[in-house]
Amino acid sequence: MSWLARIAGPRPALDEETGLLLKAWRSSAIVRPHAPFAACEWTVLDTETSGLDVRHHTLLSIGAVRMSGTHVVMGRSFYREIRPERASEKENILVHGIGRGAQLSGEAPQRALAAFMAFAGGRPLVAYNAPFDREMLEGAVLRHLGVKWRPTWIDAADLVKSMFPAEAMERKTLDDWMGRFGIVHYERHNALADALCTAQLFQILLARASREGYITVADLRRAERNYHWQRKR
Repeated sequence: MSWLARIAGPRPALDEETGLLLKAWRSSAIVRPHAPFAACEWTVLDTETSGLDVRHHTLLSIGAVRMSGTHVVMGRSFYREIRPERASEKENILVHGIGRGAQLSGEAPQRALAAFMAFAGGRPLVAYNAPFDREMLEGAVLRHLGVKWRPTWIDAADLVKSMFPAEAMERKTLDDWMGRFGIVHYERHNALADALCTAQLFQILLARASREGYITVADLRRAERNYHWQRKR
């Protein structure tokens, strides 16, 4: 038995609908790194969780919007509230706004995660502070579905610093950059609303990247790494 299998435990039993959702995900075309980003489709997402410790806290909701090239595809969005084993603490509820009743009446994790994977398909995933969302989502998929999921991720938090390095020392949060670019949110700390805000920021970053000579998905990932390299100089 591999170390991964030991961590994941026995492969979970899946109901028919969850199995069909995973089948739809597996049949999706994968966007390759060399693809021009102006012609790509993206899944821009945000999550709300019971806390910030990826080892002990759980997903409460996933929100996502579809982008095609540099355009948000209106009407192509995703939102699920996920039922945790137990409701989060009052202090956390004040942040994400998902009450105890809503949490405990949420969708089963297996179904919600499989539905999100089917929605995302083989598209790159874009998030602000993507490493956190990545650990939460990939860990939950392994735990609840028994699937080792490794999509391509773009971290808008690093990409915006690479595209606007002179301003990166002063602006740290999504709210900071939303204020900088005049992006208006209608419900902060709602996963779908935050995903839409991130998508609007990503539109600006793609336009900037194009002017800077970046062309492909791999170029965007290189731009993220460039920011870290510049900081170490």
